Amino acid sequence: MQNTTLPWLAWSGASAAWHELPRVLVAGAVAAAAAAPMAAALLTGAPGWIAAAAALPAALALTGLAPLAAAAARGEPARLALLLRADPVLALALSTAGLALVAPWGAVPAAAVLLVGPYALAYGAVRGRRGLAAVRGGAILAAYRPAWTLTLAALAVLGGFAVAASAGVLAVAVAPLLLTIAARQTAALLSEIDTIQSTR
Repeated sequence: MQNTTLPWLAWSGASAAWHELPRVLVAGAVAAAAAAPMAAALLTGAPGWIAAAAALPAALALTGLAPLAAAAARGEPARLALLLRADPVLALALSTAGLALVAPWGAVPAAAVLLVGPYALAYGAVRGRRGLAAVRGGAILAAYRPAWTLTLAALAVLGGFAVAASAGVLAVAVAPLLLTIAARQTAALLSEIDTIQSTR
């Protein structure tokens, strides 16, 4: 029986990304470039609404990166053409995290995106769902196994600190790595849910 413990899934996701490292890094560089306007706005002290608006290109890049990461997680070639499968509706939903920069209550959607976002991206890529269907699937998965959700969110936060500490150098690796791990977790959760439903 295949191991589906959280540490094994994280390790196997990292290993899958490693096997496709050159293309993963190129895809990560594309995502990092899309996030550069938001980073520049934050570093230069630009008005919050500018940084919030710049969250949309970054989110759009992540929706293109997710299918590539899912392919790597399945052991398939991480073809760069998969970056073109961006999902504008899902990106718009994820970019609501930018409200944390302009509204006192913005921490609420930002926290929701941090918890649901990785699973929404991975679910959309693994199951071929787009837009709000991916958000719905991500929310279900996040609620189904809260410990995994919190662990993935913690990895995202740690990845953010790693990017900041490296002055952005690690940005090309963190997002693809996190999304590959999320894709592995998502596939395991979906398999478990499908098995439960088939036995009822």
